[in-house]
Amino acid sequence: MPAPKPYTSQPLPLAGVRNTRDLGGFPFVDEQGRSGTTARGVFLRSGSLTRLTLRDRDELEAYGLVRVVDVRSNFELRFLPDPYARRPHPGVSYAHIPLMDQLNSNGFAGLLPESMFASYRDLLDGDAPNVGRVMAALDVPEGCVLFHCRVGKDRTGVICMLLLELAGVPRANIVADYAVTQNYMGGFLRLQRVAVSVALRRRVPRCLFESDPHEMERTIDHLHGRYGGARRYLVEQAGCDPALLDRLAARLRGRA
Repeated sequence: MPAPKPYTSQPLPLAGVRNTRDLGGFPFVDEQGRSGTTARGVFLRSGSLTRLTLRDRDELEAYGLVRVVDVRSNFELRFLPDPYARRPHPGVSYAHIPLMDQLNSNGFAGLLPESMFASYRDLLDGDAPNVGRVMAALDVPEGCVLFHCRVGKDRTGVICMLLLELAGVPRANIVADYAVTQNYMGGFLRLQRVAVSVALRRRVPRCLFESDPHEMERTIDHLHGRYGGARRYLVEQAGCDPALLDRLAARLRGRA
């Protein structure tokens, strides 16, 4: 009998955003060997909120949204401003913490990475202080925090990987949930690749517009091989207080 497929998150039914997903529902095993399922309504991962409708905002706030953490670059924000920055809403705070991304951050004008792993590796190695700032911004006593980049695949995928590993979610689930972005955003990614290729007048590598599970596998291998895992990386490289990480893990495990 074949093994069951790993759990992957499902998009919320929002009209203006197609890749907003709850980090709840994943199996985990904590440091004491206790198992459970991650809590819903704590963290949401997402692509850009630019096309969010008023009804979408109402639904997110009914879901418990209290903070939006935007990790896109200043370059991206000039063209695609976040609605929670442009029109603040009572009860929902907005934090902008740009994470290094050599693709979107410079409009694909620089040297393109040879793989998404190379981009994720460079983010982990070169932007650890801002990763730490993102983790601090995710720390709220109650309610739901949404973090997002442009598509919800790359920078968002790295943050999600760190959070899920911190909570003790198995590697297979982390990789599968990264890969499932292709199901939800594949059409948009293909169109984006065509548009970028036309703008640059050269063919852009397909791998940059896919969520190949091998890319996240290599990223997790790098995280463990160089840093010893998510918790050690976040403490020793990103400068996170261990108590902060305990709170984030406890909230995601539904034990806050």
